[in-house]
Amino acid sequence: MAGSTALAARQAALSLWRCFRSSHASLGSHGAQGFLAQLPKTAAGSSCRQLATAAGAGTAPPGFAAGAAGAAGDSTDAGGDNAPVVIAGGGPVGITTALLLAKHGVRSVVLERSRTLTEHPQAHLINMRCMEVLRGIGAPDVASQVVQLMPPLEEWRRFVYCTGMSGGEVLGMVDHFKGQSSPHQPAISPEPVAHLAQNRLLPLLVEAAAQQPAIDLRMGHAIHSFTQTAEGVTAVVDASPDGNGGGGNIYRLPSQYLVAADGARGGLRQQLGIGMGGPGSIQHLINIHFFSPQLGAALRDRGAAGMLYFVFNRDVIAVVVAHNLSRGEFVAQIPYFPPLQSGADFTPARCAEIVRQVARRSDLAVEVRTIRPWTMAGRVAHTYRGGRAFLVGDAAHSFPPSGAFGMNTGICDAHNLAWKLAAVLEGRAGPALLDTYTAERKPVGTANMLLSVANFNEALRVPQMLGLDYKAANLLSDVLAAPALSWLPPDVRRSVLETTMSVGKAAASPIRRLRRSELAEVFEHGETLRLQFPKEDLGYLYAAGAVCPGPADAAALAEYQRPKPRDAPYTPTTLVGARLPHVAISVQQPGRLLAAGGGHDVASTVDLAAAAGTSLVLLMSDSPQQVLWEAAATAAEAATGVPVLPVVITQGSAATSSSRGAAASSPHTTVVQDVSNAWLSLRRIAPDGALLVRPDGHIAWRAANSSSLQSLAADLERVVRVVMAKQ
Repeated sequence: MAGSTALAARQAALSLWRCFRSSHASLGSHGAQGFLAQLPKTAAGSSCRQLATAAGAGTAPPGFAAGAAGAAGDSTDAGGDNAPVVIAGGGPVGITTALLLAKHGVRSVVLERSRTLTEHPQAHLINMRCMEVLRGIGAPDVASQVVQLMPPLEEWRRFVYCTGMSGGEVLGMVDHFKGQSSPHQPAISPEPVAHLAQNRLLPLLVEAAAQQPAIDLRMGHAIHSFTQTAEGVTAVVDASPDGNGGGGNIYRLPSQYLVAADGARGGLRQQLGIGMGGPGSIQHLINIHFFSPQLGAALRDRGAAGMLYFVFNRDVIAVVVAHNLSRGEFVAQIPYFPPLQSGADFTPARCAEIVRQVARRSDLAVEVRTIRPWTMAGRVAHTYRGGRAFLVGDAAHSFPPSGAFGMNTGICDAHNLAWKLAAVLEGRAGPALLDTYTAERKPVGTANMLLSVANFNEALRVPQMLGLDYKAANLLSDVLAAPALSWLPPDVRRSVLETTMSVGKAAASPIRRLRRSELAEVFEHGETLRLQFPKEDLGYLYAAGAVCPGPADAAALAEYQRPKPRDAPYTPTTLVGARLPHVAISVQQPGRLLAAGGGHDVASTVDLAAAAGTSLVLLMSDSPQQVLWEAAATAAEAATGVPVLPVVITQGSAATSSSRGAAASSPHTTVVQDVSNAWLSLRRIAPDGALLVRPDGHIAWRAANSSSLQSLAADLERVVRVVMAKQ
């Protein structure tokens, strides 16, 4: 019986594969239902009937054959003095939120469900903007620690397309750092793009948090539920060993605000009743975290060092992330198809065998550490705020990993939210400032979700050229899992699925030989998944929110936001809502902004806002009108209670322009020198104009030029009130 079932399964698989190859693209929106309607009339349908008979499946449903289918107790805050902010989730986004709040002098309690830090690598690419946020946290300098710990660029600059990592054929390699010997791009950022696994980044953040008295990190604590009023939030916290209330160790934790950094499946977003939009689930995968120093050495020896390996052979299709070749640390991502396949099917022994198939080396020494099923999805929350609760990171959005926007977007969420919470708690801003969080961050989350989905489709170019289409595979899985085929035993349907997949993978080999020149052209011209996205990482701007654009900005904003080609470069801009461009500087006069530290750690314009706390920075060029701007800043601060800190950027050598600027400036004004002579071409305003920069480094307002003191003071006061919601 087993032999006849296996033969029938292969015959059904061959017929199904041919049927999919010829018809799935034309089914359109009908999907699995459209295919099922056609299936009884095809050779594949006949093969399925034969398979059912061989397996003793009983009678078939209508259309396949004659006949019908068969029928605790609690206490209040065990931790003592209440903090104004409670953060649910102790991952990179949650801990970064706490660190940023602590820098602004705001205490927080971080509740992390797990009792230990994760060992699973998860996210690994840290973009330049995220590195700038980490840089701005201050001591300890997490950004510098990341640079010290990450592997050398030569080990991760490429994506490798192959039939096997160790023993197979290399189809092509794409260098994503052409012309670069370093991951730094000093013309656009003081920080590099970095490659460091989340399980190595998180301990750095936790160590930094441990040095902050303002952060109370509670491992093994999770929010069970919460209530909120107009005055605050009260969380019911479970501190039991099993993390679900079973131990009875429940307490209440009041705060003024709640930040949900509990991930896509944490549950707080659902408790808030906030829905999500987007394409939804895209693909189901198994992550296999494994160590194999032998594989890492083999890849370096064969000149095939890279960050990502796209593997296509007759046994397996996989994407493998090389987190560290020297340590031999990898994560293999393997597609699977529930409900016919389950995460439980992927035992450590099976996963080790899969890794050997990926490497094409049967004797490979492998240590499987963790195995995690997960669902790739594209979703964005309808709003990022529910009363006094805010969503950050994966609680607010889920992206495919293509482009590495997930954690990076989440950390920038935290960067946007933290200064606003601090300013409101401090009384420097009105509560309405918090309404701008969704207005500013949701468009960025939506754009990054759509780009990530597009990147995923871009990554499919090579497998599609090999005749491998994940949409066809998903459709086949849906067909076999449909109620119309419930008369087939689950084992039979799983056998058909896996055998059909094997047939498709085996067919890729001859297709690959036929399309070798086309593949070479795709790799040569970079028409595959990209690694660096500076235009998107650094170039997004806030079109609405805590910004004050003028009528003269409208045309320039519309032009800047017009869709651009995928390979268009990042163009620094001083438009309202944009990140202040990076310019290398040296401090000539600390002024109020840098009085505490003397400016020793300030080497970029990016550092100016990071040093301002919840104050605003008024950025000027060295001009005769700067005294008017200094007086206007003093008047606006007196009227609004919001510190407005003047900064003058001078040009030329320190012996000429800088000394003149410092001599002409009030001792309260910070004077910095543009050491790269880049500011004149970047500022895009007249020499007597100015920029008002927010604590997160985004430009809130720009004045093209100066006028009378009375007009400047009135305009600046009005803008400060708008930006800080103090009208």
